[in-house]
Amino acid sequence: MSFPMKKGAGLAGLIIFSLLLLLSTGGFAQKRLRYEAERQRGSRVDGERVDYLIDKVVIRQGETTIYADSAVVKRKNNTAEAFGRVRVIEGDSVNITSKRLIFEGGAGTAKMRDNVVYRDGETTLLTDNLDYNKGDGVASYFGGGRMVDGENTLVSRSGVFDKQNNMARFYGKVELQMPDRTIFSDTLFYNTETKLAQFKGPTTIVPKDGSQQESFGEDGLIYDAGSGGTTLVGAKIENPDYVITAKKTNYDKINDVFTATGNVVMTSKEQDVVITGGRSVYDKKTGYTYVYDNPVMRRPVQGDTLFLSADTLVAIEAELDADKRMLAFHDVRIYKNDLQGISDSLVYYFNDSTIYFYKDPVLWSNGSQMTGDTINVEIRNNQIDRLFLRSDAFVISEDSVQNFNQVKGRQITALFNDESQLDRINVDGNAESIYFVLEETDKSLVGMNRMTSGLIHMFFIENALDHIKVYQNPEGKMVPPHELQEPEKRLNGFAWRTEERPTRESVLYRGIENLNIPPLGELSNPTLKPVPSDAGRSPVERKAGGTNLQRRDRKP
Repeated sequence: MSFPMKKGAGLAGLIIFSLLLLLSTGGFAQKRLRYEAERQRGSRVDGERVDYLIDKVVIRQGETTIYADSAVVKRKNNTAEAFGRVRVIEGDSVNITSKRLIFEGGAGTAKMRDNVVYRDGETTLLTDNLDYNKGDGVASYFGGGRMVDGENTLVSRSGVFDKQNNMARFYGKVELQMPDRTIFSDTLFYNTETKLAQFKGPTTIVPKDGSQQESFGEDGLIYDAGSGGTTLVGAKIENPDYVITAKKTNYDKINDVFTATGNVVMTSKEQDVVITGGRSVYDKKTGYTYVYDNPVMRRPVQGDTLFLSADTLVAIEAELDADKRMLAFHDVRIYKNDLQGISDSLVYYFNDSTIYFYKDPVLWSNGSQMTGDTINVEIRNNQIDRLFLRSDAFVISEDSVQNFNQVKGRQITALFNDESQLDRINVDGNAESIYFVLEETDKSLVGMNRMTSGLIHMFFIENALDHIKVYQNPEGKMVPPHELQEPEKRLNGFAWRTEERPTRESVLYRGIENLNIPPLGELSNPTLKPVPSDAGRSPVERKAGGTNLQRRDRKP
């Protein structure tokens, strides 16, 4: 993400130095102007004494000294108008030059015009119109101005410095140029007492690192120069993989952590993936983005949308595209019109669109239910291509008359056709099956075929089981209907869990009152040390409890 600013530097230094313009107040205090010049001529205009000063003009009042090429002084009003190379010296540091000056000694006000240059230490203000009042401590410029403080530049159409209220205000096309970024806004307020800077209106931060990333606050930005914390209001920001919008985004400079709250939307730059939630936390040190409060991932799949929700979603940055992934835990739910599923935790690799389900996963596809210790789903060309069920794999398919065709084995592969319909199921290792044979005409039961073998292939037409092929030492029997007993109609481990099948609404609108949100430090604690079997896995993946997450173990 792209909007942190250095603590106590940049914006704070620029504006604090600029307010030195107002350090001495009350210096004029009705004191009579004293002046001198190489040539001087006096006359009366409308009954008032006017002195014309020419060459090497010097006008003094208190600690203020004005130099000019020429001037006109009105004694009664205690005012002066100076021309040429005008220069105002205030105390030991303030130095202002311009081509013209209107100075009202009684009111303690000065109006400098044309090529105004204000210098105070490292700070320089360039404008054509600068007014200041020594009495109330207010100075302002208008018609455009540029403030330069070391490596920082602030540009705006107008600015007001209010010493008594500890406030500096800048209006109109505000542009703060810093060494590593530029901030664009309409209005900027800075309080020198609270050290709080507020950019009002739409605010954009553009980094200068060549990343072409932008951060945007629709309703402004708040920067705490004391702590270095930054808040974007109505925010749109970026990290290397996502564009993130939210009602508000805060930056914690100390921990290098961003927090987005309110209608959070994360849009992937490279994948057709959108993640939403109520709150997200981006830990820049680890590259993890956590999404809480009803987080949902959306991804288009063959004219449909795959929805995925959990208590917590975690998007993980990586230098290699193959390692960019998303974690989900706990109470994972997915929904697509023809595929639904649940598990405790999940890993989604974006590069090859492979999803790994862990801890009691169950998937449903139309009339079929699939379970296993772990389940992998591969998506190719925006459609589900195949499923892998590993260890204690079990598939149950309900037929048109509520019989349950079943198959189980060490590993099961389910393949889908171009319409994302179940096409074939291959069972490899310790294969067992139960298949109910029906009459084609009236769907009456002919018998139940129960068999075991090393390999079974089940073929489907329009998601309904059509026939079975058995390989490698098959053994089986056909049981007629009148001999069927209930225990024989179920393979060991049978569990029809249709009541757990998620709906679209249960995925999108799950309640947030019972969320189990782990502390950020617990998820990303760099001191966590994996056991040897966890090598290559992130602390979050270990927390999720998944197995076989290493790249070399991913492919079947």
